[in-house]
Amino acid sequence: MGILLRKRLIFRAVTLLLFSYQISFAQSSFTKAIRPDQIIVQYAGSIGYYSLGVGYNLLKEKSTLSFHYGYVPEVKGGELHIGTVKFDYKPFAIPIGKQLIFHPFNPVVFLSYTFGENFGLTFDRNQYAKGYYFWSPALREHLGASSELKILGDKSSRIKSISLYTEANTNDLYLISWYNNKGRVPFLDIFHLGFGVKMNF
Repeated sequence: MGILLRKRLIFRAVTLLLFSYQISFAQSSFTKAIRPDQIIVQYAGSIGYYSLGVGYNLLKEKSTLSFHYGYVPEVKGGELHIGTVKFDYKPFAIPIGKQLIFHPFNPVVFLSYTFGENFGLTFDRNQYAKGYYFWSPALREHLGASSELKILGDKSSRIKSISLYTEANTNDLYLISWYNNKGRVPFLDIFHLGFGVKMNF
């Protein structure tokens, strides 16, 4: 009876250890999956007066999917909170020596959503007839391009590189306004500039 009890205890202990290992492995895999490849700080550029984001490298670092929170302070035209999902693609990489990589032209598309009582996906139906305004007060669709200079770090460092970039973008409303007022609205006036830093891990 003592041997049987001992075998049961050993079996339960081994089962518990395996179960604990599986849980810890699953947690470790999940943590790795959600851990960002980069942290992004941006000034201006249609997603806030300043913004903070995290990015995930795709296609062997040829593109990035990033998520940003942007803030506009009261003194800069009214307090705003903006959430953004951005996708960029880097078709060209030009090495400059051993420490620098220049990405001259990176197409960018992104969606931004402005939060607040005065913003929603649609206009108030009690105030405006359906279809009176065809655009959304809160949701903007953006097109743009960026240039990025990547400074490579030491291979032993946790920080692989630091990137400096500038981005020009426009949105659906600005494009429609320019199209409807060609000759009166200069094309370059519909673009907004942003400047940022990416820390790549």
